[in-house]
Amino acid sequence: MKMLTLIFFILLTSSTHISATELVFSSGNNKLTGHYLNNLNPDPPKGVILFVHGDGDLSYDAEGYYSIIWDQLRKHGYSIFSWDKSGVGHSSGHWLSQSMQDRQLEVISAIELIQKKYGFTPENTGLLGFSQAGWVVPKLAGSSKRIGFAIGIGFTQNWIDQGRYYTRIKHERRGDSEQQIQAAIEQYNDEIASFNSSPMYSKQFAKNGMSRERFAFVLRNYQSDAADDYQKISIPMLLLWGENDLNVDAGKEFIRWTKNPNKNVTIKLIANATHVLLKSEYFDGQHISFYQWLKLNWLQQDALAPEFLPVLLDWLDIHVNSDR
Repeated sequence: MKMLTLIFFILLTSSTHISATELVFSSGNNKLTGHYLNNLNPDPPKGVILFVHGDGDLSYDAEGYYSIIWDQLRKHGYSIFSWDKSGVGHSSGHWLSQSMQDRQLEVISAIELIQKKYGFTPENTGLLGFSQAGWVVPKLAGSSKRIGFAIGIGFTQNWIDQGRYYTRIKHERRGDSEQQIQAAIEQYNDEIASFNSSPMYSKQFAKNGMSRERFAFVLRNYQSDAADDYQKISIPMLLLWGENDLNVDAGKEFIRWTKNPNKNVTIKLIANATHVLLKSEYFDGQHISFYQWLKLNWLQQDALAPEFLPVLLDWLDIHVNSDR
């Protein structure tokens, strides 16, 4: 009974918490449904921040996670735009049919819509991307003249390396022996080798838990590497990683940036934080389980690592609202 009461409370508060304007835009053959949220103070917006999803079938608010971040950004003077991924909610198509280039074009279409409708300029238009958006946002931060700043959370340079790290951590957390872990990594390496010869979908991939649609998605994108894009970033950009990230080798990524800096990029490793900068003592998995989703919606901003929002808001004050 207590669980049902909690779920009812969360659904009630989440459905009444956000007042947004629904907007529809096109990208390629897809119609995407998004939501625009104005800033929460009487002054004109300082800017608009477009949220760019990571992996998975995510709704515009990432099932409530984004709204925790939006509250503080909106109070700080920023408007928000985010949309249901292709094939989610009222958005057409399917996100597994997309390449990273498709996703980049989708973001550009969203930017054009918001700038035309609300009068934002490139200087006060920014992106905030998560995880897989690390092969979307950096490209635009170096090649697009439509944005003035960008933020990345849990980005990694190389798709294949990230998959290998994820595989190791997954099996370590299962309690597998080192021999079993090495066998799993060898299987992963074999899959990558087979992708290099452009394979057809087979029972082996199905046996390993990969659907035909996921197989096509990975085959389309597994060679993604952001190294060149990183060096071409030409606008202020903030990169954040959680110290206890179980999906991305955050320490390695942070060190890589200290050795290969870009003067436009600020980097920060957030203490006691997960892949998406939640408190790692409360959220200790590679995915958010239903129980953790309940916890997230119950804790709200207290679910976030303490450093996260102060670091983000301070950086915005310095790099977006100063004369550059």
